[in-house]
Amino acid sequence: MDGHYRFTAVIIFMLIASTYGSCGIHQMLDVVVLYDISSSLTSNDFDDQKTFIYNLGFQLYLHPDHTNIAGIGVDDSAHFGWGLRDYMTTTDLWFGMQTVNQIGGGSDLSPGMDMAWNNILSSKTRSGSTRWLLVVTSTTVMSSTTSLDAMKAAGVKVGFVSTQPATSYTSLASDSRYVFGGAAFSSLVSSLQTIVVSMFCPPYVGYYLMPETTGPSAYNIHCCGALISFEYKAATFGSFVLQIWRAEYLAYQKTITASVGYQSYTFSPKVAIAAGDVLGWYSTGVNPIGIAANCSGELCQKEIRQVTDMGSLAVGDHYAWSTAYAMADTAFAIKFKLVNGTVPAFSGGDAPVSISESLSFGSSVAVASLTDDLGEALTWSDLGSPYFEYNQTTGLISLMTTLPVTGVETPYFLSLSVTDSCFNTASVAINITTVVVPLAINNLPTEVKLGDDVSSETLLIVINATDPAADSISCMLTSILPETTNFKVDDYLNGTAGVFLNADAELDSKTTEEYKIFVTCTGTSSVESFLTIRILDKSVTTPYTVSEIKNSAIIATSVLLPVVFLVLAVLALVVFARRKRRNSSQNTTEQKYLPSVDKLVHESTKENKDIPHVCDSNKDSVYDTIQGDDGYPKSPPFRKIWNLPYTKYPDAHSLSKEDENTSNIYFDILE
Repeated sequence: MDGHYRFTAVIIFMLIASTYGSCGIHQMLDVVVLYDISSSLTSNDFDDQKTFIYNLGFQLYLHPDHTNIAGIGVDDSAHFGWGLRDYMTTTDLWFGMQTVNQIGGGSDLSPGMDMAWNNILSSKTRSGSTRWLLVVTSTTVMSSTTSLDAMKAAGVKVGFVSTQPATSYTSLASDSRYVFGGAAFSSLVSSLQTIVVSMFCPPYVGYYLMPETTGPSAYNIHCCGALISFEYKAATFGSFVLQIWRAEYLAYQKTITASVGYQSYTFSPKVAIAAGDVLGWYSTGVNPIGIAANCSGELCQKEIRQVTDMGSLAVGDHYAWSTAYAMADTAFAIKFKLVNGTVPAFSGGDAPVSISESLSFGSSVAVASLTDDLGEALTWSDLGSPYFEYNQTTGLISLMTTLPVTGVETPYFLSLSVTDSCFNTASVAINITTVVVPLAINNLPTEVKLGDDVSSETLLIVINATDPAADSISCMLTSILPETTNFKVDDYLNGTAGVFLNADAELDSKTTEEYKIFVTCTGTSSVESFLTIRILDKSVTTPYTVSEIKNSAIIATSVLLPVVFLVLAVLALVVFARRKRRNSSQNTTEQKYLPSVDKLVHESTKENKDIPHVCDSNKDSVYDTIQGDDGYPKSPPFRKIWNLPYTKYPDAHSLSKEDENTSNIYFDILE
């Protein structure tokens, strides 16, 4: 089946037992048997060895699509017996071993190891098969371990069955579990089933992590695929943690809550299963899964395992299964459904990508996400570029180091591929092209405001220019409109330059309100831009914005003051015109109505009420009696300003109507 299947229902209480001829039914095994034909064996041992080998064929499921077996005899040289592509059946193997003769040469395993590796296991095995070298011998002599070391380095599993002590081969075998020694060949024949199962078909290992006498089982998976669902019958309410173990490594777990009766659970996404994985469950309370103990028949397995000291573990934890013990004659009401795994596929990443050749380290470039089953064991190819890296979890391709600056468009072709445990592959080609970034003056054009009373040397702006492809950048003054010597440009030779107002510059906003300073920067190319200088009135030395409130106040003041003066002028003219008409109609002189100073002083002293008061102060009275040299009173300046004549009161205690009105106007003006 090449490790694939359309549908497999794994039923725990219907596990395939390690019985006659069933080992390897779900596997692809390419096995080379290296048997001893040296003089170190007695004739009885040689016959028992042949019996051991052809009975091996009855334990293994020999089939072109499953287990293939080859044979090589060895004394002090190698003798080819048959190859993997001979597709030996159990009958063929039995008849073949009858023709094998004891050569009787010296003992050295190295020539046989050389033939096994160079002629068969290095090149003649099937893709995806598990390669084995089983050495059946009574000698420990090995003149060279070169081929043995090469096989183990390539993943070939090496085991030994010998009459010599097992410790003699511990360092030579792939694993100490693959060594059986210290007994006669006759007794090894009777232990054949145990030997075969332990090496080629490990026992179905289950576990139940509870301090109880009974517990659940697990199933050893012999092909890759995906766990899509499982069914079970719960004898009681409770929860358990379904787990997938990869050897002694916890690869996956999921907590399930069970109710009494038949139930099912579907995994979304599917959970990847690899050959050799083990299914089981863990419960901290009463085991809810239905169990049948002390049963009999093919449904009751003897290799289900249970441990009581594991405790709660996290994904990634390890546990030594050698401490587990078997639960004899036990079955559980649970069934797992396995299907073909999802073929991995990339999404994104195939569209052309353009990036700047000055892109900073760590920047994201593209995304090529992979879709596959949860927990799948994947083998990734190298991205093939020293500049980019791929995050297998997020699918993000990012820049891992600075790109070389070439000044021209440069393509980078990346290839990414992945292989899952079922040997399904997916690949994506990523085309990344760098884009040349031209020279740029980053802060021009712009504008600067300058008061026309500034005459000392002043830095106006520092120009910033960039050109990733240039080793250096220079900037120079091109022209100034209108022409002037008031400004200069100092080049700093690193992509920056300062624009200055020269010392003793002469600026006048009334003659020139604006200058344009043109600057050219040169790297791999040249770019020109300009700076605008706004010349402000002398009262403004630095740019600012007047607030709206202040603007309103200035506008209000400038409008109201002329209006006030205009109103005062009109009032004064009205008063003057009325006084003139009154004097004309009475046909009297000013002296007739204006009392003398002495008289006014006398009357004021006699009765202060005759004098009107302003703010209770005689000095501030409109009718202050202190007379100046020009014949006018000193106190009221408005009368002098407006040339208003003074009159005396017609009555010492009351004002005339016209005088009262005039007096009121005076007070209004003062206020």
